[in-house]
Amino acid sequence: MFGRVDPFCLFAVLPMLTIAGFFIWGGIAIVGVVLIFLAILIVVIDSWANRPVKKPAPRYRDDR
Repeated sequence: MFGRVDPFCLFAVLPMLTIAGFFIWGGIAIVGVVLIFLAILIVVIDSWANRPVKKPAPRYRDDR
């Protein structure tokens, strides 16, 4: 259902989490929570986009 997270996804997620921490520490918690939610959403979408491709079931020829 989900694949591996692309390491380059962390270039977007880690700064968002850092800024969210500053917002929460600064007293604007709602903005921090929204940023945390968006960071989680980015990771989930990236993991979903990198899911393994399902291989179709092998079709066997009937040589009778």
